[in-house]
Parts: sequence; C-alpha cells; structure tokens
Amino acid sequence: MTSFVTDHVLAEKKLNMLSKTEHTNPNTFSKPITVINSSTHSNRLHSGSDVHSTNSSNDYCTFLTSRQLVDLISTNSSVHERKSLPVIIDCRSQFDYSVERIISSHNINCRAKLLTRKLSSKPLEEIESNLALSLKHADSVLLYDQSIDVPSEEKIRSSPLNLVVQAAKKSNKKVFVLQGRFDAIKSQYPQIIQTAEHLPEDTSDGYVPSTPDTLDKENFTMTQIVPHIFVGNMLDSQNLDRLNQNRITHIINCTPDLPCKWEGKYKYLRVDVLDLPSQNIRKHFEDVFQFIDKALHDKSSNILVHCSAGISRSPTLVLAYMIKKDRMKLDDAFTAMRQLRQIVDPNISFMLQLQDWEKKCLLATSTTESNEVHSRPTSSSYCGSTSKSKTLADSAIIVQ
Repeated sequence: MTSFVTDHVLAEKKLNMLSKTEHTNPNTFSKPITVINSSTHSNRLHSGSDVHSTNSSNDYCTFLTSRQLVDLISTNSSVHERKSLPVIIDCRSQFDYSVERIISSHNINCRAKLLTRKLSSKPLEEIESNLALSLKHADSVLLYDQSIDVPSEEKIRSSPLNLVVQAAKKSNKKVFVLQGRFDAIKSQYPQIIQTAEHLPEDTSDGYVPSTPDTLDKENFTMTQIVPHIFVGNMLDSQNLDRLNQNRITHIINCTPDLPCKWEGKYKYLRVDVLDLPSQNIRKHFEDVFQFIDKALHDKSSNILVHCSAGISRSPTLVLAYMIKKDRMKLDDAFTAMRQLRQIVDPNISFMLQLQDWEKKCLLATSTTESNEVHSRPTSSSYCGSTSKSKTLADSAIIVQ
C-alpha cells in the first residue's frame, strides 16, 4: 500500500457507515457533484447552488459546502478513485488541529509567524515536506479554517488564509475553500471528524497515526532543535559515533524500558512515560527543564532527548522547555521544530498538556514582568543588568 493510499485508510473506515446510508437512501444528497478529473486542472466541481464561485471568477478559489465535501469523499471512496480527492488542509493552529480535525487532513497554521514568509514566497510542497506526495497525486486542494461563514473572495484575500491560497497557486493547484463553521460541520457530519476522545490508545486495531508517512522515520537521525539540544531516537542513543559526533554530554531517556547504555560516560535522566494519550507527561516538564537548564550552565554541554522514534515523547519535552525558557507560544515552537525535524508529531493528549503548560508559563511570565516593573527602583543610579533580570524571570516561572 502506498503512502498516499495509507493517508486515506482512516477516511474510508470512518465513511463506511455513511456510504451504506447513501446506497439505501439515494436522496441523502439531493444535489450530486461531478468528480474532479485528475488529468486536467480546468475541470470544475458542479453542484447547482451548493458550490459558490467568487464574484469575479473562480481562478482564485471556489467555495464548497460541507455536504459537498462529504459527498465528494464518499463518491471517491474506492482505492482507484482516491487520486481525484483534493488534498485537505487544515489552516488552524496546531493545537486545534490536534484536538479535532477533518480526517485525512494536513495542517498548515497560516497564523504562525515563522511560516508567514515561507507561505508568501514558496509553493505548498516546499512548506510541508509531508505534503509533497499527496500533492503529486492531486490537482486541487481544499482549505478550511475555524469559521468561513460568508463565501467572499474579498474576505479570504484579507485573511491569513490568503497566504495558503497563494502557496497553492504556486503549486499550480485549483483551490477550494470549505464554507461554514467548523463546529457546525462537526455537529452535522461527525463521520468526517477525527476527535481526541475517539483516538485509540494503541495501534493494534489498525489505527493509522497522523505521523507523516512520506518520510523515512527510522533513518531520521538526531536533530539539533535549539543550540545544544537535540531530539533523536533509540538508535541515536545507542550509537556512540553519533553521540561523539554531536558532542553529547547529557541524555534524557523518555522511555520506561530502553537501557541507558552509556551510564558511565554520560549523565542521564530517565522520564518514565509511554506514548499513549492516557499518560501524564505534563508532570515531567519541570524536572526536564531543570535538568537541561542545569546542564547548559556549562557552555560545552550538549543534550540528547530521545524516545523510541523521536516523534512524540521527546519532542514534547523539548517543546515544553522552549515554551518556558524562550517564552515561545506553542504554535511557534512547534512550527520551528517541525521545520527542522519533519517527523515530529506528538499525540493529541500531549498537545493538550503542552497547551496547559503554555498558559501557565505565559501567565507566570506576565506576572513576573509586572512585579519587576512595580518593584524597580526609581533612582537614576539603578544599574541592574539585563542578564540578572533574565535570571530572575527564569527562576520565577516554576509551574507546579
């Protein structure tokens, strides 16, 4: 099975019940649409009043209703017809995407500061490498946001979504935009929504994880995410040549069972956590932060944070460190990490816990800065250094 086909397995399973309903009740969707022909970019979706083209022309985008999307997915549910499906792109934040999303969709956060420049100058396949194969098999993309109530080209052009539209145009893709509120779509068509509470805790039943399938995850070696901090997998942790090459001095082992193979040579911290939505990884954030912060007092230190694959657990802990240490928002930290290590994909529960950590860290930062302003001496002889102020702020942000 190819990676492109794998990307739609979950969609077919979710829509199986819906397809049966359509066969028994042909009036379920009263206004059918014409399938997009993958051999040409000029063919259009037709559905009477349900598809709204823009006032000027549909060269910019064509609006699609949620009913049309469901019908389109159902019509193309066979393996041989999947190439006709547009690539579905969720343009909301990484957190919103992790909590609930349209099945088989990819995420490009059009509001992330670090992506703005890339979106305005590059085609889609160069922005998210895991999109490349899917885009190769489709001649159109479908974008959706949290709320697009009015099918107006003018409103889309003046919104962050326009950046993704322009990137899609650079990829020579026809652009469809899903009309409506996400909550309404979720309520009306739960068959096409994947939510956090419905995710299984293991992959024994054929669940297809959201980790990018187009990348060679097993051979993805350790990646430096920020200066002196690397994310890697179990092979990195056991390969002495790799450790020496990257001058590793400290290792955080984010598994309950993988051995700390070089205990006599490196300083270790074990984080006993499984990659399951039921796990509380949040309780380890502060210990990991303190371990890294203490290690980096020595400027020659380099830390490897690893789990089994370097996809979920170890990236989560480094994201928590970045949020607190660098005062970063979760979306910005995730975007920065994903650009360096494309296979990063924490499970949905870990993203929820990171959001909670982000709120508390940013609140603590705001409180600390306010206290410093009110307690700062008014005398012109005050000569507090920037470095000391930063140290005070760092020590104040301790989330229990």
